[in-house]
Amino acid sequence: MRAANIISPFYVHGPWINSFDFLLFFQSIFQRWVDNLLGWDPEDFSNVTEIMIPYDQIWIPDTTLYNSLVMDDQDTRRLLNAKLTTRGKDEGALVELLYPTIYKLSCLLDLRFFPFDVQTCKLTFGSWTFDNTLIDYFPYNATHAIGTANCIDNEGWTVLKTSVQRHVNHYDCCPNNYTLLEFHLDIQRKPLYYVINLITPTSIITLISIVGFFSSSSINELREEKITLGITTLLSMSILIFMVSDKMPSTSSFIPLIGWFYTSMILLISLSTLAASVVIYIQKQGILGKPPCRKTMKWARFVARIVRMEMPLLMKQAYAQKAREEKLRRAQEGRKQSLWQRVYKVAREQAQQRKNSCGSAKVNGVTPSPDVQRLQVPKKSCTINTDVTCITDPCETSGLVEFSNLSDEENSSFPDIDYTAPPPPVTKFQSLHKMSTCASLDSMIRNVDIISPRTMQRNLAELEFDWLAAVVERIFLIFFIIVFLLTAVGINCIGMYYWWTAKEHTM
Repeated sequence: MRAANIISPFYVHGPWINSFDFLLFFQSIFQRWVDNLLGWDPEDFSNVTEIMIPYDQIWIPDTTLYNSLVMDDQDTRRLLNAKLTTRGKDEGALVELLYPTIYKLSCLLDLRFFPFDVQTCKLTFGSWTFDNTLIDYFPYNATHAIGTANCIDNEGWTVLKTSVQRHVNHYDCCPNNYTLLEFHLDIQRKPLYYVINLITPTSIITLISIVGFFSSSSINELREEKITLGITTLLSMSILIFMVSDKMPSTSSFIPLIGWFYTSMILLISLSTLAASVVIYIQKQGILGKPPCRKTMKWARFVARIVRMEMPLLMKQAYAQKAREEKLRRAQEGRKQSLWQRVYKVAREQAQQRKNSCGSAKVNGVTPSPDVQRLQVPKKSCTINTDVTCITDPCETSGLVEFSNLSDEENSSFPDIDYTAPPPPVTKFQSLHKMSTCASLDSMIRNVDIISPRTMQRNLAELEFDWLAAVVERIFLIFFIIVFLLTAVGINCIGMYYWWTAKEHTM
């Protein structure tokens, strides 16, 4: 007996994909074949041409799904009744068998563009026992191999197209060939779930982290907490990656598109954390009090104009004050001193030397009276902004007056002074007057904040490094935002382009 077996289109009620390792199909299979032993003459049976009989009363070919994961037919298909249509007494009958199936089959998935992937699954049908000399298989419709008119939509996949190919294979074990029918099912994933629940939250977290790393409310704001922000962001990324790994099979052949996405996001956050550490290091350099070099500040001012950052008002005022002092110093160095100014300078230096060598108990060879000694206080100096100096030690009886802060015009207007002449005697009233003057000046000094030039220089250095750190921070912000757009948006655009073109090619 030679039976020709023709498999009709599948009427798919799936597919359902429960895992990435296999596909689960709920479908109906319609087989047709001609059995030469089942024909009858309709005239002998009241013109009956069609009958329905149980499947176990006729011969049924052992059509098997080769790539099925379930070997027991009782678990994959349910056979009911067969329909017989006579072709004549000597020509046999056409047998039609329609039965529902649940096929669980393996499918080699290509996850390079996951979750924007398109998969092609193969269903291989053939006889496990008979070669093609006994059972030969032919597709009923080569164009629409699997019927999708009554296909129930799946929430995760869309059926794009179906096709079938007939293969005649020869095996070393058997002398004859075997016929196989390969049905190809192209399905496309619906990526909305992954875009909304995985890709979008990850992109938002990464963008907020980058903006948080490189944006400060003020220039001199402390930035140490940004390292903690980076570590917290990486921990949240690990949770999202765990969710992705639960939805995606493990493969070492290639890296999926979503794997590249998460790898780039983690790398971007890690580099942002390191960049934030560099900004903190630059800011801490101002504590040393050494200002940045002139070339660095020139470069920073040039870049600040490009990234639209203005210099702080305090720095502008400090630079303006420094420029005025430098201009005044150069003007004083370039001005020639008059004769009286040079004489006064020499006399002041000699008086200073004489004051340092003077004893505490004797002034110009004259010992003060006990009353004067009682009224005088120990060595004490009172100074307000270096303009007034009051000295009450014994050496102050020398009668010298300092004019160090007078202008050149005032110095040149003084008459000739005999600096070697003996001073007038010190009276009690003069000593009391000096003591009261020093006491009043001392009380005034306590209410005046005196900033030394070294402190001013250190404050300016801290301000310069704070501003330099802010400029570097702005550069990092622009750079990492550009990298974020190229990676996050670019990778997903590649996947969307592949997903859209694959859909158009199947239409």
